Amino acid sequence: MGTRHLIAVVDKNEKVKVAQYGQWDGYLGGQGLTILNFLRKISIEHFAEQLQKTSFLQEKSIEKINAELREKNKSVSELYPELSRDTSAEILDMIYETKKKVRLIKDIEFAGDSLFCEFAYVIDLSKNTFEVYEGFQKKPLSKEERFYKYFDKKQEYRTEKYYPVKKIAEFPLDKLPTDKKFLALEKEEEE
Repeated sequence: MGTRHLIAVVDKNEKVKVAQYGQWDGYLGGQGLTILNFLRKISIEHFAEQLQKTSFLQEKSIEKINAELREKNKSVSELYPELSRDTSAEILDMIYETKKKVRLIKDIEFAGDSLFCEFAYVIDLSKNTFEVYEGFQKKPLSKEERFYKYFDKKQEYRTEKYYPVKKIAEFPLDKLPTDKKFLALEKEEEE
């Protein structure tokens, strides 16, 4: 199901190392559980080391990749799965297991318009937390919110403004919730 989302990882130095846009299954029972299960099985120290192999592509590099895809008549998933909107939380496994550099697209601004960004997940190694954010926010966020500064002001064509995604939960990495408790967040938000 097309549930657009953002997966972000912040390293121990408070630097965004992953800001991955995903197209499919962004809800809690989809990518949310995938991320939660990833966090349960990994060594945080190894993951922190592996994050140093990531870098964000510059616009010129993205243009070259797009030209290559057109020239070879290939999809981004075939040649550059780490850049594909279909990869979603699998990017975390790719980074964890890689032996080489991983080039990514920085889509952190996507969290700024919660009409389109339905969920966001942040693994913050500087705070040792896993954070969950929800879209469809029609009220402004406080300045303390992580994605406050990404509000998309170019919404003139809309009758209603949508603000950045809002945090609905935060879990310590060393005390992650059960699947049941995690999925209960959906019910809480519906009420």
